[in-house]
Amino acid sequence: MHEKSNYETADNRIIRCLHRGLAIESRPFLAPAQELGTIEDELLEVIRLLIANGFIRRYGAVVRHEQVGYSSNVLVAWKIPEERIDEFEAVIRDLTEVSHGYERVSYPEWPYNVYTMIHGHSKDECLGVVERISGAIKIAEYTLLFTKREFKKRKLDLEGL
Repeated sequence: MHEKSNYETADNRIIRCLHRGLAIESRPFLAPAQELGTIEDELLEVIRLLIANGFIRRYGAVVRHEQVGYSSNVLVAWKIPEERIDEFEAVIRDLTEVSHGYERVSYPEWPYNVYTMIHGHSKDECLGVVERISGAIKIAEYTLLFTKREFKKRKLDLEGL
């Protein structure tokens, strides 16, 4: 059996370090660079290369929406024609109220193939976002699944990978 260190690459170490999150400070990449035994500029250059080569698709902040006043959310299941998926994606891509967007398989008894998670300060605010999306894409076939209770939410654990 191989030791874990045999499989550990510098890129994997960087990705794991970034996944743990960054401190909110003027130089958030300084401490991770020191932890990885490099300097901040070199770490940033490797991160740029990882992004350019598709190893990191996006990097952003995860906000605990409840702690900043977003007390309502709704999972919207949309029925989007296959040929309009890209158009739908373009509509939701930059909406800050939409935290997730996925295309999935549909079934005869459940015809919905696209899902978005929308967050708002109220149920009415969430409904307003749904109406804006529906109007922009001219799609009225969707169903709303408001959250009643959250059972589990956590970041993906990359340490075991």
